[in-house]
Amino acid sequence: MFVDPRVAHGRARFDLSLSPRMVAQERRAEISELVAQCIERFAGPRTRRNLMRLLERQVAPKLARLGLDPYVGALGREHGLFVNFSTMSGEHGLREFQLQLTVPDLVLRSFASTVVRPHAVARCMQRNGTTSLAEIESQTSVAFVMARVMRALALVEGWKQIGVPTRQGLFIGEMTAGDDVCLKTYIKPEANGRGSRWDGFAALFDAMPAWNADQIRHGGELLQWMVDHIVALRESAALSDRFPFLLEPYRSVDDPLDAAWNAARASTVDRALSR
Repeated sequence: MFVDPRVAHGRARFDLSLSPRMVAQERRAEISELVAQCIERFAGPRTRRNLMRLLERQVAPKLARLGLDPYVGALGREHGLFVNFSTMSGEHGLREFQLQLTVPDLVLRSFASTVVRPHAVARCMQRNGTTSLAEIESQTSVAFVMARVMRALALVEGWKQIGVPTRQGLFIGEMTAGDDVCLKTYIKPEANGRGSRWDGFAALFDAMPAWNADQIRHGGELLQWMVDHIVALRESAALSDRFPFLLEPYRSVDDPLDAAWNAARASTVDRALSR
């Protein structure tokens, strides 16, 4: 059962600004400061081995106490500390930042790789019949993890717009000029009320398992499932070949459900005035 889009949008803005369930926007600066302090206090020889020990024994435990799940080791060609963390605000929506501190140069980089705009948050709430951000938190968390794989695929195939699936629906948006993911809306194809060119795209991920809270928090199993699934899909054809619209610029489309809600509200007002 859907909820009034005006209610969903208003509640999304409220929760994004005030909800204590997600990491506050100020956390980004807090993490960066913690890492910088650990580095400044380190007085030993700055060999690769010593620096990796510093990250593993001092920096990572302190980040873990903040509720984060840092990884120390190799990631591709880089070695160091890597952590993903989320922030939220009424202005930007939900954002997942990637922070990496590589050795031996100890260059700290922090950048937003995925943004779920307030409108997309509201649409997710509306289409899942809830007025609580907490009720869709598992979906947005899954979307952040899946977006890491979809972003890499989008860069390989040259997408301009992007879909990020969850088990319940599909976030839709575009690739930014900085090659990041900006998710602008959300649909549930089976309950959308009309056909969409995204229906076939969403159907590719119908086999996605139902993840539990621990799996979502750690993310590793989600990532591995999505990587394996994408590899299998691309054995027959690239996704951009199956869905050429992915190579076109993103464009928003009016939602017919909004018109239905507006008509219902207008009818209610008319009846009240006629009494």
